[in-house]
Amino acid sequence: MTMIRDPQAPNIVSTIGEFFDAGGLLMWPILGCSVVVVGLAIERYVSLRRPRVVPAVVGAAVEQIVQGRADVVADGIVAAAAPAARVLAAGLRRRGFLVADVEKAMEDRLRDETARLRGNVRGITLVAAVAPLLGLLGTVLGIADAFATVEQSGLGRGDNSEALAAGIKVALYTTIFGLFVAIPATLIAAHLQALVRRRAAAIAETVAPAVEALAQRPAGGAAPPPASAQGATHAA
Repeated sequence: MTMIRDPQAPNIVSTIGEFFDAGGLLMWPILGCSVVVVGLAIERYVSLRRPRVVPAVVGAAVEQIVQGRADVVADGIVAAAAPAARVLAAGLRRRGFLVADVEKAMEDRLRDETARLRGNVRGITLVAAVAPLLGLLGTVLGIADAFATVEQSGLGRGDNSEALAAGIKVALYTTIFGLFVAIPATLIAAHLQALVRRRAAAIAETVAPAVEALAQRPAGGAAPPPASAQGATHAA
């Protein structure tokens, strides 16, 4: 069945184009905000994929460490680039120290990695705050312009009242567009924040079994340094 399109029906593309053109120059920076949000969101979703944050090699390395074969995986883990690998590497550098020292080193590194994972999410949050402000600025400028135009000829005539109403309507376009950008950006930022928390929890869960194993003295190795020496090491 062929549908006959009503020639009088508005075309959605031309309608959006007219809406954008009517909003004025501030529609462009708001559009730029939407592009920034899309770019940052794609970058974060790619970076926060679980295999990139907690690769399988880290889980395998933890199993080797628990079985007392930390030397086998030490070099590979220290050179790895994944966030979970860097957390485990921090523990490997404290191998043979007290459990509390190993745990603190890994917790500190996990805190740093979580901040890095959250990095571009702050940019999305910032854009979500700026976009409606740009829209509000465009609306205020548009309303001021509409009143200035009517002021020159007076408000007594009916056509001037209609012109004022039309000017205010057009001025509101920037606020509408700003909210169209800000609302999805806020939701995306909230989802990414939750995703970062889940990835941080996954890192902690994956490397936790290695803490006590790393604190144990390797067979045939030297005894762990005394508390005073450890304190001096931390101070350094």
